[in-house]
Amino acid sequence: MRGKKLLAAFLLGVGLCFVPALGYGEVQEWTYERKASYMDICLLRAEIDYMMNNPTNFLSINFYYDPDGRFGRIEKLPESISTKSKIFVVVRDTRRVFSDKSGIVLLDEFKKELEVIYSYSSIGAVAMDMNADIVAIFCDRENIPLGYFYQGEYHLWEK
Repeated sequence: MRGKKLLAAFLLGVGLCFVPALGYGEVQEWTYERKASYMDICLLRAEIDYMMNNPTNFLSINFYYDPDGRFGRIEKLPESISTKSKIFVVVRDTRRVFSDKSGIVLLDEFKKELEVIYSYSSIGAVAMDMNADIVAIFCDRENIPLGYFYQGEYHLWEK
């Protein structure tokens, strides 16, 4: 009996040695140091709004604000297209909406989908004029570009 009490006391003592190392549930400083701009928050909210307002057939979209034009260079857009100080929208066809279409029909699908994105999301809060403030690229499931939207016009991707 005395051995059991001694073992229990020893295990309790060892267990209590680890309690101070846990930090008493403190939140580490590095977890709340991240800062986000108002634009980043609005664009993230727009993505969420689009998905929540269109739950049955939303496509994979990403909104980026491009202050210096780097997204146009990364996506290898034609030289005449400037993404500087614009909202760059990447639409990925994860549901194969565009896969069997080409030409004018494909451009009509792009137009319809971008208008759905603009109307269902809150992107209008930061992009007052869709034609002037947004550059969009449409990609298939394998991330191969199919077309793009720039200054109110829809274009097929030139290979």
